[in-house]
Amino acid sequence: MPEQNRLTAKVNINDMPKWFKAIYILAPIAGLLMIATRVDNDFYFIFKTGEYIINNGLPHTDFLSMHSDMHMIAQQWLSAVIFYSIYEVLGRFGVIAFVYICYTLLCIVMFKLTNLITNNLFIGCAFAFVADILAASMFEKTRPQAITMLLILTALYLLESYVQKKKLIYLALLPVISLLLINLHAAMWIMLFVFAAPYGAAAIPFKFKNIKQEPCCSFIKLIICGVVCVGVGFINPYGFEAMKYIVTSFGQGEINQLIQEMQKTSLADAWGIVFFSVLAILLCIGIFVKQKAFTTRFVLLFLGTTLMALFNSKSIAYFIIGGIPAFSYLVKDAQIKLRVDKGKRTKKEKKKLVLLVSLMVVMLGVLAVVVTSHVTNTAPIENKTNQYYESLDDIVEILDKENKDDVVLFAGFNVGQYFEYYGYHPYIDGRAELFLKENNKKFDYLNEYNEIVNAQIYYKDFINKYHFNYFVIDKHESYLETSLKKDKDYELVYKSDYLKLFRLKDTADAK
Repeated sequence: MPEQNRLTAKVNINDMPKWFKAIYILAPIAGLLMIATRVDNDFYFIFKTGEYIINNGLPHTDFLSMHSDMHMIAQQWLSAVIFYSIYEVLGRFGVIAFVYICYTLLCIVMFKLTNLITNNLFIGCAFAFVADILAASMFEKTRPQAITMLLILTALYLLESYVQKKKLIYLALLPVISLLLINLHAAMWIMLFVFAAPYGAAAIPFKFKNIKQEPCCSFIKLIICGVVCVGVGFINPYGFEAMKYIVTSFGQGEINQLIQEMQKTSLADAWGIVFFSVLAILLCIGIFVKQKAFTTRFVLLFLGTTLMALFNSKSIAYFIIGGIPAFSYLVKDAQIKLRVDKGKRTKKEKKKLVLLVSLMVVMLGVLAVVVTSHVTNTAPIENKTNQYYESLDDIVEILDKENKDDVVLFAGFNVGQYFEYYGYHPYIDGRAELFLKENNKKFDYLNEYNEIVNAQIYYKDFINKYHFNYFVIDKHESYLETSLKKDKDYELVYKSDYLKLFRLKDTADAK
């Protein structure tokens, strides 16, 4: 045989046996072990929202906090009904199981998408596996986002299927995704169009000097589909207000200051470390792979989701389900070569082998760190979480000795929803965007909360405005804690490592 063929032989991964494919379909399901088995903190107001809708219909003014005159829309109304209904029948483990099901479906769609993009079983499965593990460890929680991520990934799969197969049935299914998103998680409905934008750009014929782009599909058909998706978006209980909810809710200074996941992604937190590590590995792979595939839609999708992830750590989820599959296209033509003879390798071959092994070791190392750190930290985090909720339960037990109607409760952003779950109406809760004046049409309570936490307003003025007789103080609310300790009108009636409960002395005397 010729010298070149004698030394090396290309391996066609797609010719591997069917059991290989089965293993890679099942492998990402290992991520289920990384999904928390406790309901997320936001679940408590989601549950109460679902309960209210089932019993009273859709709300238009707030029914959970003490600000009952606030205008509101339940932008996650259908998700709330689903979570409430499951919890009522199957309890906590039923809700966790529902998240497991959403994640399993996400694994399957991710596998199908990456293999559709790459047409390379090995490359597709490898990238799908990485994306699935990252999604499981970082974003699969008892929140509507578990459903949202699955729907957006499905939309991406439908768009790519249309481009490659040119069948209109794939576009026809996108309005269904639009209808589901606007009712399940209205704030994220706009993401359907964000993910479709790279396909629209790739569908435009383009020529500039020697640069020419052939359209990937029919731009007109994409536009028609987009118009239909927008029209379908109006089919929700709150109309246009729900469709523009993201505009009036996120990117606001108060929210970015208060919610960690809305802040810029940095190496100062665990999510940032994982994101930048994965990004660095992908860039190294891109540099050293010779046979690079290129197409407009995947370049834009990768760059767009990367930029989103840099803006805030919450958007890392979209980098995982969009950016990683898009990057897989770049290396889809990479070949694996195995030596047939046992002769000595050339220096060039040795360098390639060292590079390949190094990249594989780094990739496996990063994944090992992610998995190991998750497993290692789960026990102490779970223990702290249990102690935290034990403190909350102790405070609820104290408050339950009072008539709920007589309790005027200050509870902050982190704990308010837990007390709402037990029938109290605190000052604020985790629905940050609702407490913006632009959404509630009354007052910017979120800004006021930030001001009292950061000692920008005098605590007595704050008390005189609302006449609180109970304060639940979290660690980051140190100004209130210090002030109440010195205030002769209040007494500390409960203390733990996580929370403190102050009570107005007149309340105690009245008892």
